[in-house]
Amino acid sequence: MLSFTLFGIPVRILPWFWITMALIGTMWHKETHYVMTFMLAGLISILVHELGHALTVRKFGLPTAITLQAFGGYASFPAGQLNRKQSFLVTAAGPVLQFTLGILLFIIYRMVPIPDASLLKALLFDLINISIVWAVLNCLPIYPMDGGQMMAAVLGPKRSHFVHLISAIVAVAIGLAAYSYSQSILLPIFMAMFAWQNWQAFQARTS
Repeated sequence: MLSFTLFGIPVRILPWFWITMALIGTMWHKETHYVMTFMLAGLISILVHELGHALTVRKFGLPTAITLQAFGGYASFPAGQLNRKQSFLVTAAGPVLQFTLGILLFIIYRMVPIPDASLLKALLFDLINISIVWAVLNCLPIYPMDGGQMMAAVLGPKRSHFVHLISAIVAVAIGLAAYSYSQSILLPIFMAMFAWQNWQAFQARTS
């Protein structure tokens, strides 16, 4: 496990983060050095995402820490201390900062001449794609992704059953669309998992 502090925020990177980034990287690239650049791009992009959450939490006066784990990460902070508006802002800050990073890098990528075969160009390309795609996916209204948590903050605890019902329906739709479009099973597997978890939560809250 790798640990360090960034902007005064403790950061932990668990071994599974590197393993899953390498697995995803091999789906995009065949050469080992390009898989390594993908892993670095994933580290930078996801860390920026979690910094968006953590810096906003700290702005509200709460302690926070970042953990990068399998297929992503999270910014931890004391539960029950934020109101619904603050929760929404904390959740939204992650994908907004990550998406902004992707757009800024895309502008640089288009304006600055970089040799085609260079690792820098490969790193920028992966950073742009990861940042934009990851941010957009996270904003889908599927709990516990960021979009689902923002939906929960908007609807409130009394309508939590609607959060899980909407999440289950959207997850099924996205999973089917992803498989029909790409024939890849990675995203459909995740969507199936989210759909099942949310359907169980919906049944528990309405029984």
